[in-house]
Amino acid sequence: MLGIKRVDHVGMAVWNIEEQLPLFTELFGLEVAGRFESPEEGFKGVVLNFPGRQLQLEILEPLGEDSFLLKFLRERGPGFHHITCEVEDIDRAAAELRRYGIEPFRGVYSDGDWRATFIHPRDGSGILWQLFTPLPEDQRERGAK
Repeated sequence: MLGIKRVDHVGMAVWNIEEQLPLFTELFGLEVAGRFESPEEGFKGVVLNFPGRQLQLEILEPLGEDSFLLKFLRERGPGFHHITCEVEDIDRAAAELRRYGIEPFRGVYSDGDWRATFIHPRDGSGILWQLFTPLPEDQRERGAK
């Protein structure tokens, strides 16, 4: 088994965050927990907390023509993009994926706060799964996200 500890967040892709934000903050009552930008990956996002911090919603918008999100939006339109789960040990989870016949999409990488990998939708029943293990506090790079 992968050793899933919890669901961290679900992600959705949109053309324009600011146009969608009122639906989630004013109608649904979600609170903005933070904003981030990843120019090297070609997207920016906002993280929203559900009441009681039971789950977070991550809304992503493409930055530029080479963004993977732009391709996603053109093919599928706005909507559900991924689900992210914390696992006990990302290396063990990646090894378990391989034993199951699934090659971890993009390998195991670090973004400065965690080590992660993906399960491509073709291998994950149509869902893009992101699995991660947080880095120990003393190994984190501030502002990397």
